[in-house]
Amino acid sequence: MSKDDFLNEFYKLLKPVDAWKGDVESIKALFELKLAKHSITQNQAENLLAMQKRSLDGILDGTAKRVDVINLLKLGQFLGLETDALLRLYISELPQDMVAELEDARKKTFILANFDIKNLSKAGFIKTKSDFGEIEQRINSYFGLESIFQYANRQYIPAFSKTKRGENTPMLEFWVRSAYSLLESIQNPHPYDRDELVKLIPKIRPYSMNVSDGLRTVTRALFNLGVTVIYQPYLPTTSVRGATFIINNKPCIVLTNLNKNYATVWFALMHEIHHVLYDYDKIEGQVFHLTGEPDLFLLEDEANKFSRDYFLPADRAKFVYKFIDNTLVVKNLAKESQIHPSLIYNFYCFEMDAAGKGNYWGKYKHLLPDVSSALKDINVNPFDHEKIDETVHYLNTHIFNI
Repeated sequence: MSKDDFLNEFYKLLKPVDAWKGDVESIKALFELKLAKHSITQNQAENLLAMQKRSLDGILDGTAKRVDVINLLKLGQFLGLETDALLRLYISELPQDMVAELEDARKKTFILANFDIKNLSKAGFIKTKSDFGEIEQRINSYFGLESIFQYANRQYIPAFSKTKRGENTPMLEFWVRSAYSLLESIQNPHPYDRDELVKLIPKIRPYSMNVSDGLRTVTRALFNLGVTVIYQPYLPTTSVRGATFIINNKPCIVLTNLNKNYATVWFALMHEIHHVLYDYDKIEGQVFHLTGEPDLFLLEDEANKFSRDYFLPADRAKFVYKFIDNTLVVKNLAKESQIHPSLIYNFYCFEMDAAGKGNYWGKYKHLLPDVSSALKDINVNPFDHEKIDETVHYLNTHIFNI
């Protein structure tokens, strides 16, 4: 960043001030006018300000490597300058190397304030926690930013500005910005057709039986109806199971691997489809909705019930739970219901756990498929790529066929 660019950015941080009288363009010139006006010498001014000659000259000539803030403020009072006006004059006279040093400090401060370095490192997104130059380059490259400060320019995340920032807010915001940028770049060419989506829903269920290809097939079908579905891993300190975005007047769904559970991915997909169908306007006003994170404007119970009843209605669940240890009965009912058996075990374990009747996850773990098998094609972890555009290119070429 050039010195002029830095000064423009710096001045934005200051309050507007009235220009000082005359055409004085430096602290030194203003100081000399002050001496002439009151007919005093510099030595007298030094005594008045209780400053050493070397300290005063360092400020006036811009040669001081480090300036005592108190001395600078005292000089500003002597010259009749408000603090903002004083800083404007002082910063404008600094040599380029000192401006660069200030700029470097500003970047580091921005990164610390907006990114969770520890957990981004834990997630594997960055390789260092101390080299801020490398961290800055990684973030800029990933989001396609010309400057790290552009990260704060996008105003599509009102939900974060309306709530108190918590400890996990930087990670949530990073996750949201990444997903939004990815979805925005895909640019689904198909118009969103709600009626066709309603017609498609009954046809989705059987594809849960196909562990290796079912999710990819459904993803393509939804894409052709204007509903874009992608995968993005959850990040440390977050608990996002799924998300719905409205981008360019089209719904988009993001799936995660929060529980690393095959059945949960399908459940999350139908949960988000419910939001697309019945909460579209609410989400459009907020831009996105995160399932699994605290949310005050959507009724999650309704979306959960929709997904639950879609795969395993209460009457069928009541029957099959009596024979949960009979794998043949479970498989037959799953086949009859056109769902994968793991959905039955998953619902059973969840409901028993929620009701305080015991933890059965370990007992039936061997009957739950590895979720990576279902995600192998759409599991293009964007955090593993240098740029979001690389992920977009792969999805458009191999998944969405555009």
